[in-house]
Amino acid sequence: MDLRQLQLTYHWEQDRILFRTSFTGEDGSIQEIRTWLTRRVVKQLWPGIVKALQTKVALEQPQAAHASGEIVGMAHQASVSETAARGNFASAFENGATVYPMGKQPLLVTDTQCTANAGQPLHIRFKAPRGATLELAFSSSVLHAFCKLLQDAARVAAWD
Repeated sequence: MDLRQLQLTYHWEQDRILFRTSFTGEDGSIQEIRTWLTRRVVKQLWPGIVKALQTKVALEQPQAAHASGEIVGMAHQASVSETAARGNFASAFENGATVYPMGKQPLLVTDTQCTANAGQPLHIRFKAPRGATLELAFSSSVLHAFCKLLQDAARVAAWD
Protein backbone atom coordinates (compact mmCIF):
# COMPACT_ATOMS: atom_id res chain seq x y z
CA MET A 1 0.00 0.00 0.00
CA ASP A 2 1.19 3.50 -0.83
CA LEU A 3 0.65 6.35 1.61
CA ARG A 4 -1.64 9.06 0.22
CA GLN A 5 -2.38 11.49 3.04
CA LEU A 6 -2.09 12.10 6.77
CA GLN A 7 -4.37 14.25 8.88
CA LEU A 8 -4.25 15.05 12.59
CA THR A 9 -7.19 17.02 13.95
CA TYR A 10 -8.02 17.89 17.56
CA HIS A 11 -11.58 17.04 18.60
CA TRP A 12 -12.43 19.00 21.73
CA GLU A 13 -15.49 16.90 22.58
CA GLN A 14 -13.27 13.81 22.79
CA ASP A 15 -10.18 15.71 24.04
CA ARG A 16 -8.25 13.59 21.56
CA ILE A 17 -6.46 13.96 18.26
CA LEU A 18 -7.98 12.05 15.35
CA PHE A 19 -5.18 10.62 13.20
CA ARG A 20 -6.40 9.65 9.75
CA THR A 21 -4.12 7.86 7.30
CA SER A 22 -5.12 7.06 3.75
CA PHE A 23 -3.43 4.63 1.38
CA THR A 24 -3.81 3.47 -2.19
CA GLY A 25 -4.32 -0.28 -2.20
CA GLU A 26 -2.79 -2.62 -4.75
CA ASP A 27 -6.18 -2.74 -6.47
CA GLY A 28 -6.30 1.08 -6.69
CA SER A 29 -8.83 1.46 -3.88
CA ILE A 30 -8.46 4.28 -1.37
CA GLN A 31 -8.13 2.85 2.11
CA GLU A 32 -8.26 4.74 5.40
CA ILE A 33 -7.23 3.91 8.94
CA ARG A 34 -8.42 6.07 11.82
CA THR A 35 -6.95 6.22 15.31
CA TRP A 36 -7.41 8.36 18.41
CA LEU A 37 -4.31 9.81 20.07
CA THR A 38 -4.74 10.89 23.68
CA ARG A 39 -2.61 13.47 25.47
CA ARG A 40 -0.87 10.68 27.38
CA VAL A 41 0.01 8.85 24.16
CA VAL A 42 1.28 12.04 22.48
CA LYS A 43 3.45 12.76 25.53
CA GLN A 44 4.92 9.26 25.11
CA LEU A 45 5.19 9.44 21.31
CA TRP A 46 6.98 12.79 21.01
CA PRO A 47 10.15 11.90 22.99
CA GLY A 48 10.23 8.54 21.18
CA ILE A 49 10.29 10.29 17.79
CA VAL A 50 12.99 12.73 18.90
CA LYS A 51 15.15 9.94 20.34
CA ALA A 52 14.70 7.80 17.21
CA LEU A 53 15.67 10.70 14.95
CA GLN A 54 18.78 11.40 17.03
CA THR A 55 19.65 7.70 16.94
CA LYS A 56 19.37 7.73 13.12
CA VAL A 57 21.80 10.67 12.96
CA ALA A 58 24.25 8.84 15.23
CA LEU A 59 23.99 5.67 13.11
CA GLU A 60 24.17 7.37 9.72
CA GLN A 61 26.58 10.20 10.61
CA PRO A 62 28.70 8.95 13.54
CA GLN A 63 31.08 11.90 13.23
CA ALA A 64 28.12 14.23 13.98
CA ALA A 65 26.55 12.24 16.83
CA HIS A 66 27.48 14.96 19.33
CA ALA A 67 25.25 17.44 17.45
CA SER A 68 22.35 15.09 16.65
CA GLY A 69 19.74 17.33 18.30
CA GLU A 70 20.78 20.35 16.22
CA ILE A 71 20.94 18.28 13.03
CA VAL A 72 17.44 16.92 13.64
CA GLY A 73 16.14 20.45 14.28
CA MET A 74 17.66 21.82 11.09
CA ALA A 75 16.39 18.87 9.04
CA HIS A 76 12.90 19.37 10.48
CA GLN A 77 12.82 23.08 9.61
CA ALA A 78 14.11 22.45 6.08
CA SER A 79 11.63 19.64 5.45
CA VAL A 80 8.64 21.58 6.83
CA SER A 81 9.59 24.64 4.75
CA GLU A 82 9.87 22.51 1.61
CA THR A 83 6.52 20.80 2.26
CA ALA A 84 4.84 24.16 2.94
CA ALA A 85 6.31 25.61 -0.27
CA ARG A 86 4.74 22.76 -2.25
CA GLY A 87 1.40 23.62 -0.62
CA ASN A 88 0.94 20.18 0.92
CA PHE A 89 -0.15 21.49 4.33
CA ALA A 90 -2.95 23.49 2.73
CA SER A 91 -4.41 20.51 0.86
CA ALA A 92 -7.69 19.25 2.27
CA PHE A 93 -7.89 15.62 3.35
CA GLU A 94 -9.65 13.64 0.63
CA ASN A 95 -12.72 11.82 1.94
CA GLY A 96 -12.86 9.27 -0.88
CA ALA A 97 -11.97 6.15 1.08
CA THR A 98 -13.95 3.05 0.17
CA VAL A 99 -12.13 0.54 2.38
CA TYR A 100 -11.54 0.75 6.15
CA PRO A 101 -9.24 -2.18 7.00
CA MET A 102 -9.54 -1.56 10.75
CA GLY A 103 -13.15 -0.36 10.73
CA LYS A 104 -14.73 3.08 10.39
CA GLN A 105 -14.58 3.77 14.12
CA PRO A 106 -11.17 5.09 15.21
CA LEU A 107 -8.99 2.75 17.26
CA LEU A 108 -7.90 4.14 20.62
CA VAL A 109 -4.09 4.06 20.65
CA THR A 110 -2.76 3.05 24.06
CA ASP A 111 0.96 2.67 23.30
CA THR A 112 3.52 3.61 20.66
CA GLN A 113 6.97 2.37 19.73
CA CYS A 114 9.52 4.08 17.48
CA THR A 115 12.28 2.15 15.73
CA ALA A 116 15.26 3.66 13.93
CA ASN A 117 17.79 1.79 11.81
CA ALA A 118 20.54 3.18 9.59
CA GLY A 119 19.46 3.65 5.99
CA GLN A 120 15.84 2.71 6.77
CA PRO A 121 12.68 4.77 7.22
CA LEU A 122 11.70 5.41 10.83
CA HIS A 123 8.95 3.01 11.94
CA ILE A 124 6.22 3.97 14.38
CA ARG A 125 3.96 1.28 15.76
CA PHE A 126 0.61 2.46 17.14
CA LYS A 127 -0.87 -0.15 19.47
CA ALA A 128 -4.53 -0.44 20.41
CA PRO A 129 -6.26 -2.79 22.85
CA ARG A 130 -6.84 -6.43 21.90
CA GLY A 131 -3.69 -6.63 19.79
CA ALA A 132 -4.65 -4.23 17.00
CA THR A 133 -1.60 -2.40 15.64
CA LEU A 134 -0.82 0.05 12.90
CA GLU A 135 2.82 0.24 11.87
CA LEU A 136 3.91 2.99 9.52
CA ALA A 137 7.30 3.46 7.86
CA PHE A 138 7.96 7.20 7.57
CA SER A 139 10.31 8.63 4.98
CA SER A 140 12.18 11.63 6.34
CA SER A 141 9.94 14.20 4.64
CA VAL A 142 6.71 12.45 5.65
CA LEU A 143 7.92 12.07 9.25
CA HIS A 144 8.71 15.78 9.51
CA ALA A 145 5.30 16.61 8.03
CA PHE A 146 3.67 14.25 10.56
CA CYS A 147 5.59 15.99 13.37
CA LYS A 148 4.42 19.41 12.16
CA LEU A 149 0.80 18.22 12.02
CA LEU A 150 1.14 16.69 15.49
CA GLN A 151 2.61 19.92 16.89
CA ASP A 152 -0.21 21.96 15.33
CA ALA A 153 -2.92 19.64 16.70
CA ALA A 154 -1.36 19.63 20.19
CA ARG A 155 -1.18 23.45 20.08
CA VAL A 156 -4.90 23.68 19.19
CA ALA A 157 -5.61 21.23 22.05
CA ALA A 158 -3.60 23.45 24.43
CA TRP A 159 -1.57 20.41 25.46
CA ASP A 160 2.00 20.98 26.63
